[in-house]
Amino acid sequence: MNSFIERWKAASPVFFKKLKGYALSVGGSCAAVLVANSSMLLNLNATLIGVLGYVVAACVAIAGTAHLTKEENQ
Repeated sequence: MNSFIERWKAASPVFFKKLKGYALSVGGSCAAVLVANSSMLLNLNATLIGVLGYVVAACVAIAGTAHLTKEENQ
């Protein structure tokens, strides 16, 4: 558990910071479409809704992994 906490608090490399930002923006956009579909009764295609759910899950995994990368000490 200490290793996890250490990685969570450590600085990430620049590439992974950008990757995390892209994943959060794409995932947030897809989540917004899902919320709008359910709250405004847009009745979007079921296939589209399924794909959006998978994209949100993938973006969460990518952002979490990118956040846990640790910059090497040189």
